[in-house]
Amino acid sequence: MGRKFYTELLKTIPLTVILLVGLGYAIGYAISNIIPQQSREIFRTGSFEFDLALGWWCKLDGSEYVCRPPGKRPHKAIAVIAIKQRNDQDNLEAYEAHLREENNSKVQFVRRRTIGDREWVEALHLGSEVRNYHTYYLATNTSSIGILVTMSVHEEAYDEYAKQLNDMIATFTVNEHH
Repeated sequence: MGRKFYTELLKTIPLTVILLVGLGYAIGYAISNIIPQQSREIFRTGSFEFDLALGWWCKLDGSEYVCRPPGKRPHKAIAVIAIKQRNDQDNLEAYEAHLREENNSKVQFVRRRTIGDREWVEALHLGSEVRNYHTYYLATNTSSIGILVTMSVHEEAYDEYAKQLNDMIATFTVNEHH
């Protein structure tokens, strides 16, 4: 085996690697289009609905809906959705003023956000519900109800659950005619 053999071998190795990587991407793309993606479950009530992150589940607990991620207790994340008959305090301005108050918590932000066709007040606090937890609040109303969504995540698990919670929030739909 002479020098020419090794020169040709060195020329073919990069080409072979490029072809194998390209083939791997092509097979992966084809498989991802053939095998259906796991669909997300929709959680529906008479007043609202949203897509649950994979493995999450919700149940009515008293007057509130409590949603938890998969796994054993204690959970590092929880979402609570409360619905009440609207009164004169159930408006975006009142929600925003209340969420700006720093009662034993550090307010990260308070702002307005449109989700679907509805305007919400959203806020992020640290330590407002439970010490060492980030709590994300969403509040809106209809002509007859007020809705408050509270999502709390332990600061150690924030990176794990933040995207899941944001994905669920982005699909939140309020049923005006409940």
